Amino acid sequence: MTWSGKRGAVLVTAVALLVGATGVASADQRGGPPVRPGSGERTEVTLITGDRVVLRGGGVGEVVAGPGREHQVFRTVLAGGRLHVVPQDVVPALESGKLDPRLFDVTGLVDAGYDDARRDSVPVVVTRDGDGRTSALEVRRELPLAGAVAALAPKSGAAFPELLADPGVRKVWLDGVMRPSLDRSTEQIGAPAAWEAGYTGAGVKVAVLDTGVDDEHPELAGREVARADFTDSAEHVDDVGHGTHVAATIASTGGAHRGVAPDAELLDGKVCVLDGCAESWILAGMQWAVEQGAAVVNLGLGGTDTPGLDPVEEAVESLSDRALFVVAAGNSGRPGTIGSPGSADSAPTVGAVDRRDGLAPFSSRGPRLGDSAVKPDVTAPGADVVAARSRHGIEGTPVDEGHVSMSGTSMATPHVAGVAALVKQRRPDWSGRRIKAALVASATPNPALTPHQQGSGRVDVARALALEVSAEPSSLALGVREWPHDDEPVTRDLVYRNDSGAPVVLDLAVGAVGPDGRPTTGVLTVAPTTLTVPAGGTATARVTGDTRPDVPNGAHSGLVTASSGGGVLVRTPVSVERAQERYSLTVRHVGRDGEPAEESDTAVIDLDQPRPRYFLGAESTATLPPGEYGVWSSMSTAGGGALLTRPALVLDRDTTLTVHAREAEPLRVTPPDPAAEPLVGGYTIHQVHEGRAMSYNYLFPSGFPEKLWVGRNGGELPAGQQSRSVSAQFAGGDGSSYRFGWEEPGVGAGFVREPRASELATVRTTIGPAPEGQRASHAGNPVFGDGSGWGASSEVAAPGVVVDHVNTEPGWRWTCTQSAADFAWSAGQSSGDERYRAGREHRRSTNEPVFGPVLADWSTPPLVRDGGRLRLSLSLFGDRAGNLGASDTASARTALERDGKPVGESAWPGSADFPLAPGAAHYRVSTEVVRAEGASDFSTRVSGAWTFRADVGTGRAELPLTLVRFTPALDRDGAARAGFSLLPLELRRAGGASGLRSLTVEASYDDGASWARAPVLPGSALLVLPRDREFVSLRVRGADGAGNGFEQTTLRAYKIKR
Repeated sequence: MTWSGKRGAVLVTAVALLVGATGVASADQRGGPPVRPGSGERTEVTLITGDRVVLRGGGVGEVVAGPGREHQVFRTVLAGGRLHVVPQDVVPALESGKLDPRLFDVTGLVDAGYDDARRDSVPVVVTRDGDGRTSALEVRRELPLAGAVAALAPKSGAAFPELLADPGVRKVWLDGVMRPSLDRSTEQIGAPAAWEAGYTGAGVKVAVLDTGVDDEHPELAGREVARADFTDSAEHVDDVGHGTHVAATIASTGGAHRGVAPDAELLDGKVCVLDGCAESWILAGMQWAVEQGAAVVNLGLGGTDTPGLDPVEEAVESLSDRALFVVAAGNSGRPGTIGSPGSADSAPTVGAVDRRDGLAPFSSRGPRLGDSAVKPDVTAPGADVVAARSRHGIEGTPVDEGHVSMSGTSMATPHVAGVAALVKQRRPDWSGRRIKAALVASATPNPALTPHQQGSGRVDVARALALEVSAEPSSLALGVREWPHDDEPVTRDLVYRNDSGAPVVLDLAVGAVGPDGRPTTGVLTVAPTTLTVPAGGTATARVTGDTRPDVPNGAHSGLVTASSGGGVLVRTPVSVERAQERYSLTVRHVGRDGEPAEESDTAVIDLDQPRPRYFLGAESTATLPPGEYGVWSSMSTAGGGALLTRPALVLDRDTTLTVHAREAEPLRVTPPDPAAEPLVGGYTIHQVHEGRAMSYNYLFPSGFPEKLWVGRNGGELPAGQQSRSVSAQFAGGDGSSYRFGWEEPGVGAGFVREPRASELATVRTTIGPAPEGQRASHAGNPVFGDGSGWGASSEVAAPGVVVDHVNTEPGWRWTCTQSAADFAWSAGQSSGDERYRAGREHRRSTNEPVFGPVLADWSTPPLVRDGGRLRLSLSLFGDRAGNLGASDTASARTALERDGKPVGESAWPGSADFPLAPGAAHYRVSTEVVRAEGASDFSTRVSGAWTFRADVGTGRAELPLTLVRFTPALDRDGAARAGFSLLPLELRRAGGASGLRSLTVEASYDDGASWARAPVLPGSALLVLPRDREFVSLRVRGADGAGNGFEQTTLRAYKIKR
């Protein structure tokens, strides 16, 4: 959808559904702290279409259309901490299933390491019919068993049109990143009795597809029979430690830590590195494992499940005739969070229990997404499991020199893989599906848990090996039964197989629980209640799901038990979902001319579960659950566009909603400079529902079109629950910029503002120098109640001066970023929320040295003791004015010592979260960061250390910390003239630090190789800058009045001018 006037404005619909916070949590894939709003950091992500998304300080910055796509329309959705940017031209391919939605999940792309700083292409997996190739793709690996290729799509977008147009392409998937789902456990499942009976896994090949295996560990010596590396690693070693731990749980020969199947033959397939496991690596490893003759494949990894089958799930299903794939359930710990590929039907999916068979709090629970099937299938020990330690590994808690303790469903999974190997040894002619059926049928349930929590129960080696009667399928999913529940019950066959030499009489029963965990009757039944299974034969029972009884809506689950001689022989999980009532909603779009508006869309959002559903075209209908919905509509009409909102639509019956463009009035913002040209416009609706803040944004990257109407389509909310804001930016004729932002309660029809020059404030920003070859950009955004506000960045001279004219109603947040010629982010600064007075000129500065530690934000104390933990939060590259700073870094380290002994360390600059031992002690927290080469000429290495006394407490307390800021007089290039030079010092104190017991200042002119002490004067130090040196480095040490120490060092603080 494109709305153009003479300005050529383009509509970009930006939806921000914000619950509690307004920023995107874009964490580095290594699991470090998220980018903080206001940190100054810039992240760029180019989509497969060639369109570029810019994130600043953790929030949405701007969307830049790819070459030749300047008039493309975008939808930007921010919901639940995930940002999706969807160009309008990909919507049909998304709806048809040809494109993977993850290709447009910007948060997921950053988490996977696919942002522009770390990749210059988009990894994809392409499934296709036939052997054709898309010329613009770089094929990396053939995946014939999956009917796919792993390839790289250029970020130029060149491959995208070919992929859409190629009829042989079935689907383009993101080559996503999955992750490993992180003594007495073998005894807990009954393995020792199996060993005594002679079942040790001998002759059975078990593939471990993981981070690699340290085959030189004494307990794994001789167990590995083949290995292959499918990652981009330089060498095949387990430098994580996860795979070695998993392999040892399966096949370790160690005495106290013996594996479940100590004589199994291991196939070591490395498909994961520290940062995760590319799906194409996993697919290649699965293919290799079956080609190597694996009977059992351990997949202790996973990712978020989505409706339908992803490539790894498809591969599990297609390869399960050749091997049994045992998969971790995941570590999300909440209902409905079973990961992929554990969601595959054929996989025995494994949850985790503790040593008392209680469900581990991290273990993912069912029901499965889509059909409410019972998952996990079984559980196994997964909490504090001790096994072999890789020589190169970093994961796990050391127990001794050769062992570590780990927890996770991926620790439970190898227990089940080991049991499967024992069963395969006992029953060499059994297929993987029969082995799965035996594992599920013979498990021992915890009566306090439901099937959606534990499947059929904790795996039981002895029962699995002794099993003579089994059931197929191993679990029954009776599906989702739609409202109004007057339909016929659904019935499925359950076939019992008797492998013994005598007939068996089974007493059948089913116990069911509802979604609340309480027993229900009549929903799940089995017939007959007595069944005779002949020797060596089968007999069939019928299991029925009936959702007509008056029971709660939701997923109902149970276990069909088959008993004989007073004992249960077989358990089969079964499920059915009683869907809640649903009503049809029809949305009709009518233009200002009274005719149907074909180029229209409406987002309908459940206010209790904020996920948008789109209604496209002049009229469309969907069936939705009852509830209260927000409705946001846009349409092309009368040569322009109309935006209308209905904040609350109660859906309690079949409903038709007519959205009429005539209900809207003009939106127009006019600056006082008639020569000004529009740069960007943003129109945002804010509302609050039961304490949750939501915002729906329309972004116009080229400014508001000349013909734009806005209004409300009924459904006004009470005062204080809804507001709207307008952002606009213009380029002035004299090189300055006009930036506007307004927020007002309620949502009325139309919005017209024509601010006069006397109503504006002038902000003059001095920008410090950028390194040679770097480009600098300047942006300013109005800050509204929920933190939102749109602005455009512009390239500026650095050093230089930028002038902005702003209205004074909102606060303003300024950012300055530096990037290389290829737009790779290098460094940046961000201000707090600044307010101005009309008719005044305000001066500010940014990106000026000296850069050093400042508070990480303006609301979080820098050093806090929170109960039994200590938290540090500093920005190590704050600039002269105190703006927060961030930089591309080469290395970083933060560490804590207690009474001189190490407590812990992190690889994050200025940020850490450490445990505190009971009792008062003397602590030292230190941090150091080295900038990446070329990121900045200044403060190339910054370090700090602080000492204090602390004790574990029950509450939260700020701890004393002193920061020193250097503010020398410098020229525009960041240089001071050689000779005598006064160095002003400013002390910033937090956590009750007060007074000054001592202070020393030292300077170095050889990058810290030698130091000279400088005389300290009140508020400053005196330096003598040599003419033959280029930079000054600074070091300061001191203690406050209570003896709490501080030390800061900055290499290359500023330049020396001859």
